[in-house]
Amino acid sequence: MSTILPLSKHLQEQFNNYSITELITINNDIVDRDGWGTSRSTFRHAILTALVKKGIDLSPIISREDGFSSIQIVKLRLENNVLIPLRQ
Repeated sequence: MSTILPLSKHLQEQFNNYSITELITINNDIVDRDGWGTSRSTFRHAILTALVKKGIDLSPIISREDGFSSIQIVKLRLENNVLIPLRQ
């Protein structure tokens, strides 16, 4: 009997092998496209987790208010090891 990995765990393992540039490109493609449904958040979470593991600062796209955290769904660019949101 084979073991099936949950999609999120599988994606995180795969994205750990991608370069920072590749991860940012995938993020920007995901943000641009409609029709992802609930899978979009799973993919994006795995991408952002891989970027954090590579030492990238995500603080410019994260806001915390009243005990809740939210992450902007925006295109990104890298500047001095920090993700910068691109305004559309």
